[in-house]
Amino acid sequence: MGSFVNPFKIGKTYTPENFIDRKEEYSYLCNAVESGNNVVVVGPRRFGKTWLLQKFIVESGYPVIYLDLFGSFSLKGFVQKMMKQAYELLKGKNPMSFVGRYLKHIAKHVSFSFDVGGISFSIDNDLSDEVLIEQMYELLEGVQKDLKKKLVVVLDEFQAYKSINEKLPESLRSLYQTQKDVVFVFSGSMKHMIEELFFEESGVLYHSCLRVDIGKMLPEDESVEYIVEKFNSTGKKITLEDAKRIYGLTKGHPYFLQLLCYELWDKAGELISKEEIDVIFDGLCERESYGYELIIETLEYKYLKNVLKLISEQTDGYFSIANLQKYKIPNATTLNNLLKKLTERGIIEKFGRGKYQIIDPLFERYVMVRME
Repeated sequence: MGSFVNPFKIGKTYTPENFIDRKEEYSYLCNAVESGNNVVVVGPRRFGKTWLLQKFIVESGYPVIYLDLFGSFSLKGFVQKMMKQAYELLKGKNPMSFVGRYLKHIAKHVSFSFDVGGISFSIDNDLSDEVLIEQMYELLEGVQKDLKKKLVVVLDEFQAYKSINEKLPESLRSLYQTQKDVVFVFSGSMKHMIEELFFEESGVLYHSCLRVDIGKMLPEDESVEYIVEKFNSTGKKITLEDAKRIYGLTKGHPYFLQLLCYELWDKAGELISKEEIDVIFDGLCERESYGYELIIETLEYKYLKNVLKLISEQTDGYFSIANLQKYKIPNATTLNNLLKKLTERGIIEKFGRGKYQIIDPLFERYVMVRME
C-alpha cells in the first residue's frame, strides 16, 4: 500500500481522528467537572470509556492525574504512580524540593530515581495504609492549590479498588466533604460492581457522583461515513453498502468496528468486497472461539446455551411461552435468573425495557453458528 498506514486504531491510546460520536456524553462530562461535581462513567467493556477519558485529558484543558487501578496491586504502588504524575504535572525540576513541599510528613520514607521513563518515586515499607491514604490526599490538595485551578483525578477500572485498599471508597467520601476543587472521575468495566458502589443505597459512594452512561452502540450514519472516509483516503475503496455491512456485523460496537476494519484494511485487496468482509469477520470469530468456549465452560450455568441462543436469535418476547418452549428453558424464573447473571458478568447488556443483547458481536456470531 505504498506509504499508507492502517488508519484504524484499537487499544487504549486515544486518537482524535478515530473518535466517533459520544458528543453528548463528552459534553456532559465536561459540564459536570466544570460545576465541581464528581462523575462516574458507566458502560460495558470495550465500549470506549477509556477513550472518552483520554479525550477529556487531552482536550478539556484541566490538569489531570490519570490512574488505572487495574495495573495497581498495592496502595504503595498506587501512591507512587500518583506522586510521579503530580511531579510531572507541576513541571517539577527538583524532586527533593517536591518531596519536602508536598510529602513532608513522610519525606524520610521517600526516595527517587531517574530512568528512560523519567522520574520514579519509591516509598519504603514502614508506612501504614492509613498514613499513605492521608498523605495521598494532602498531596492532591497541595498540588491543586499551587496550580490554582480545579485538579481532576481520573480513576479508571475503579472496581479493582480492593486490590489497593478496601477502605479507599470510604476515604474518598471523607475527602469530598473537605475538598471541593479536587474533582474525581471514575470508570469501570465491571458495570454491576460500579452500579452497586455508586448507585445502590447500600453503596459506600451512593449519591456521591453524577453519572455518564455510555450504553448505546455507535450511530450508523456517522460510523458508515467514518469507514468510507478512512478506506477511501488511504488507497483502498469501499462502497457505502459494504461499509453498512461492516456496521451491521459489528452492530456499531466501538471496539469491534475498529477491529474488523483494521483486519480488512490489512488483509483485503484494494477494492473491499462483501465476500472479504464476511471471511475476515468469520476468521475473527474462529480466532476467538477458544476463549468463548472457555467462558461457557467456566460459567457452568444450566440452560446457559439455551438462553444465549434465545438472546442471539430473538429481539424481544423472551418470556413468551412459545420462546421458552422453543429454546427448552423450563420457566420464566430460570430465564430471569440467567439474564441477571449474564448481565452481571458483562456478557449481555440490557438495552431498553425487556431487551437484551450479547455485547460482543463475535461471541453472538459464535453462539448463532457454532452452538446447536
